[in-house]
Amino acid sequence: MAKDTRFQHKKEQKISTIQPTDERMTGRAGLALFEAYVRSIQILPLIERWFGSMRKNSKGLAVTELFVQLFCFFMDGTSRHLTRFDQLKEDDSYAGVIGSSNLASSHTIKRLFSKFSYVRVFLFRRLLQHLFIWRLNIMKPEVIVLGMDTMVLNNDDALKRHGVHNQPTRKSKAFSPCN
Repeated sequence: MAKDTRFQHKKEQKISTIQPTDERMTGRAGLALFEAYVRSIQILPLIERWFGSMRKNSKGLAVTELFVQLFCFFMDGTSRHLTRFDQLKEDDSYAGVIGSSNLASSHTIKRLFSKFSYVRVFLFRRLLQHLFIWRLNIMKPEVIVLGMDTMVLNNDDALKRHGVHNQPTRKSKAFSPCN
């Protein structure tokens, strides 16, 4: 019987406590905490449900594992190039930091990105919205400030104004919601 790699079994937590230290932490030290956080917030079952169909067969890495590696790649920020995955695959210490025994190559990540259609982009936005609302339910802020950057444009000297010929459009009203 083939091994089901969709969900990893609960593995023993390597981090038992978080305490201050006098030792210098390397640049990757936070990735272990971030990886443990991603696995603990129960987002991986949602990723499996919404994006699991991208995996056509059981060979290779699970979609949830690819997402964890992508999240760690984005959080690390050392390189913006997908070829960095090939370098990380050769680095045994990186595999230990993010808790994966099998790392993805750049070709695997490119194949994953090529399977993203507009529907899956919508699902990913829904996933981000789900995380945002989940976080709001934990924090319970009294006020949520959403910023909007506005820019007032003077279009008085334009020859065509979408059907308005000699009259300025909304000259008497301010365009900026900040006024």
